Amino acid sequence: MKIDPAELDLPALKLLEVCAVKCSSGQRLTVTEAMQLNKIASAATIHRKLNQLIDAGYLSLEYEGQNRRTKYLTPTAKSNEYFTKLGVMLQNGVTQ
Repeated sequence: MKIDPAELDLPALKLLEVCAVKCSSGQRLTVTEAMQLNKIASAATIHRKLNQLIDAGYLSLEYEGQNRRTKYLTPTAKSNEYFTKLGVMLQNGVTQ
């Protein structure tokens, strides 16, 4: 996988990172929680960036059981591949 830095901007990457970290700790980020991350961007920008991440295939929206009101943001295989590739690139940069 080639990482295309033009595909996602910094606020989108920060949102993806927050979702991935929360998911790796056994929890999932809800859309409501993501909208409150005002240190990353405004609510309108976060909403736009979430849609970009979903459309680009980095995040998916999931529901738990019959509760259709709460939407959970879940990293996809594409986002896992992105972070794996990023980790390899960082390790290669440190060892060179």
